[in-house]
Amino acid sequence: MKELSTLRSNILELLYKGTPETVLLNKIVKNAQDYAPDSICAILCIDEEGKHLLHGAAPNLPDFYNKAVHGIPVGFGIGSCGTAAYTGERVIVEDISTHPYWVEAKEIAQKANLASCWSQPIKDPSGKILGTFAIYHQSIHSPSTSDLRLILSLANLTAIVIDRCRMISRLEDSENKFKTLANASYEAVCILDEDKIIEVNQRAEKMTGYSEFELSNMSIYDFIPEENWDRQYNGKTKYHFETIGVKRDGTKINIIVNVKNSIFNNKSVSLLSINDITSLKQTETELKILSQSVIQSPVSVVVTDYDGKIEFVNPKFVKLSGYALHEVKGENPRLLSSGNTFTETYQDLWKTIKSGQEWKGELQNKKKNGELFWELASISALKNRQGEITHFIAVKEDITEQKRHQTIQQIILNISNAVFTHNTLFDFIEYIRLELGRLINTTNFFVALYDDTTETFHLPYMNDELDSIESFPKGKTISGWVVDHNTSLLADHQELKEMASRGEVELLGAPSKIWLGMPLKGPDKVIGVLAIQSYDDENTVTEKDKEVLELISHQISISIQKKRNEDNLHKALYQAKESDRLKSSFLATMSHELRTPLNAVLGFSQLVDLDTPIETAVDFCKTINQSGFQLLGLVEDLFDISSIESGNIKIECKDYPLAAILYEIKDLIKAEQYALNKTHLELKLVLPADASLYMINTDPKRFKQIFLNLLKNALKFTEKGQVEFGFYKDNNGSVSLVKFYVKDTGIGISDETQESIFDMFRQANETSSRKYDGMGIGLSISKKLVELIGGQISLTSKLNEGSTFYFTHPNVRIEQSALNAN
Repeated sequence: MKELSTLRSNILELLYKGTPETVLLNKIVKNAQDYAPDSICAILCIDEEGKHLLHGAAPNLPDFYNKAVHGIPVGFGIGSCGTAAYTGERVIVEDISTHPYWVEAKEIAQKANLASCWSQPIKDPSGKILGTFAIYHQSIHSPSTSDLRLILSLANLTAIVIDRCRMISRLEDSENKFKTLANASYEAVCILDEDKIIEVNQRAEKMTGYSEFELSNMSIYDFIPEENWDRQYNGKTKYHFETIGVKRDGTKINIIVNVKNSIFNNKSVSLLSINDITSLKQTETELKILSQSVIQSPVSVVVTDYDGKIEFVNPKFVKLSGYALHEVKGENPRLLSSGNTFTETYQDLWKTIKSGQEWKGELQNKKKNGELFWELASISALKNRQGEITHFIAVKEDITEQKRHQTIQQIILNISNAVFTHNTLFDFIEYIRLELGRLINTTNFFVALYDDTTETFHLPYMNDELDSIESFPKGKTISGWVVDHNTSLLADHQELKEMASRGEVELLGAPSKIWLGMPLKGPDKVIGVLAIQSYDDENTVTEKDKEVLELISHQISISIQKKRNEDNLHKALYQAKESDRLKSSFLATMSHELRTPLNAVLGFSQLVDLDTPIETAVDFCKTINQSGFQLLGLVEDLFDISSIESGNIKIECKDYPLAAILYEIKDLIKAEQYALNKTHLELKLVLPADASLYMINTDPKRFKQIFLNLLKNALKFTEKGQVEFGFYKDNNGSVSLVKFYVKDTGIGISDETQESIFDMFRQANETSSRKYDGMGIGLSISKKLVELIGGQISLTSKLNEGSTFYFTHPNVRIEQSALNAN
């Protein structure tokens, strides 16, 4: 456009006449605003370092705005001008209020009533950035093609002005600069004629310790000994080398010598500029020490920029976290967050360090492999010379083991105190599981207490995803291995299989990926096992977890033993009270049971005289006889109980055909069935097809007594249906595990009563209004006799549906000769 061409000519003419740069820049801005109506133009010049933009010309912008933008950094995202100067490309911001480059300066732009800003970088012919030319509008504004041509032309014209003015300024200052250069230089400057010093600056005096007069015509070798010169550069016009200088007082300093051969006063001379690098060398040494201290530090060091992006981590961080430098560089430290630290803690952290203060605290973080760890962190700000925060540094000590030991101590204390606050052993062990869960995954957890007399484990507590067991024989179980070896065991699936292949253990139940068991030790023996396992993750428990359990095991063992003793005391107290109650119940029952047949004997015997008809007398005698046998049975039961309790009962075993004894029992119980008036019930003896092959080595009297007691009970408590008895082989087919049984369809036994039904003087109904007679000692006698012959007795029952009693005998076999004959 013609106006722009005229402006260019005028500016160049004024520039030739020596018009000051400020006047020229203001003239360009004012004319630009005429060319672009409703615009406000501004020029910013870049400083010598190329890092900040300085006010050049902006006559129509408010003073407060000009002051605010004076000295803004050159950088990406720092307004339109800072970004344009940084990228070297035009930046168009049509709406300041929403553009991300203006986030930090949006408020001051609004205060100056500025809505849009286009910025064109000002470049010299070589492409070097000299500043920016900006066009503002007070409303949201998009540039047209002519606007873009205009701003580019104005930027090019401004570039000519700034470049020429600076060149003129440099030329004007050149002479003065060269005059003061030598004295102002940080380096010592010497001019040599051969080795003689003919000119020096003031810095040379300070560096060498000699006065200017002393240095004049002094050999340079007096300061830099000849042997310290690097002669490999002889003959070269320009070179430099590092060496040692000796000051007037004999102090040695590290120096760098720059040599340039030149002409001075029509003579060939050497121009030396000497830099004292002693402090630099010391700083380098200190930096190396500092660097090695950070690199070899036993604590983690993390450096981030102001926005929290990681720029540096030391090797300890890499080793501890599992992340390499390239994996975390540019990331936020939240990469390590475990999710267990409160948001408020992080908010306080950033608030503290951004205010320039130091933050100290504990953080639970997560490693690359997912493992959690604790750090004691000290985080502070790093500031530049202007006091501005540029970076943050975090020095973090791994306190995982310290926290772990603190938690262990707390768990030990909590467990020892919990003995007195939990009522049952089950509740107490559940508390132990929850406490251990603070350190270890206790999803699958059980405690098995060992009875060495029966070689059986009883589980007072089991929390497991797949198994539910109340007891199991020790045998070659893994828990048994722990008891036998009196040591902890941590084994994965493969190790357990190897132990099984060596015959050390037998693997039962669902297979474990990892199994950890710890012996619970009493004063003189192992009292049980605490075990943790996982069915799907072999890393659920580790060697560290084993160490934790070993540390806590002593207190757990003591506490469980205390709780067990406490439970036993409560149980003993209950049994003592129950014994008193049962004694009273027994005496009342005995009174009833003895009176009934005695009254019958006495009553009916008094009714018989010479006048009694013979038929009536016979009936009375039968009643008297039955009552006598009833009394005899009561007395014999009492004698049996007394003999069993005193240990005087003798078991005399002989071989008998098993089927023959069972048929004898059937004949005997039929008579009892008739006496009890229960002939309407079906009495069934059920035997396997090969029953005739079985032999039993037993005391026939006691064997029959066991069966008859169970059968009498079945008849007594069954009003309709049937009573069935016999034997069968257990599922594993072993003859030694034959099970005998008596099954009825009677009244059944409640779950609560089943637990104590074999105790002395116990009955299914112990109230005064009970329907069935008896002293409640028949089942107790049967249980004790079964145990005397080496067997075990048990029952299953459902109220109002019936009961089944089972017992085993260890000495049942198939007669080999009969088997061969068969």
